[in-house]
Amino acid sequence: MNFTLNRILISFALGFVLAALTTELAYFFLKKENRAPTVVEILIPSGTAEKIRQGQGGQLGIPDDMQFVVGDTIKVINNDSENHILGPLWIPAGSSASLKLEAEQHLVYECTFQPDNYFGLTVQEPVTWRTRVYGIFFAGFPLSMIFAVYSGLIPSGKKKETNDRPA
Repeated sequence: MNFTLNRILISFALGFVLAALTTELAYFFLKKENRAPTVVEILIPSGTAEKIRQGQGGQLGIPDDMQFVVGDTIKVINNDSENHILGPLWIPAGSSASLKLEAEQHLVYECTFQPDNYFGLTVQEPVTWRTRVYGIFFAGFPLSMIFAVYSGLIPSGKKKETNDRPA
């Protein structure tokens, strides 16, 4: 192979390797939800309404904000003796209600089993192997092209022949 073709192939390999490293490191540190949709249960313990009235709601163990993936179903199980509300869900005492999350969004719902009366939801697209490969390609291709263009600045290593003849 000639030097120019080698230079371009090495540039493409280097671009895709660097893109793979950076996108996978970003994926690792961001810790996006990487799972299939499932049913996520939230349990309202017995005595929740009374504890909230007494200002002890922070001791219930129910998180203020939660992360979900598109397609998850939230199932709220009410073991309390009082009825509760979570956004569009009415959960009578001793029963349960479900809500399917079908779009990527950030929500804040009215919530009677939280001390501050709200419940935050983050619904995001799940990270699949396809989205990770797309990320590598969409970062790797332009990076490879830049490396290929700038590799033209590297001298070929061949010595130029001169036609200088002594007269």
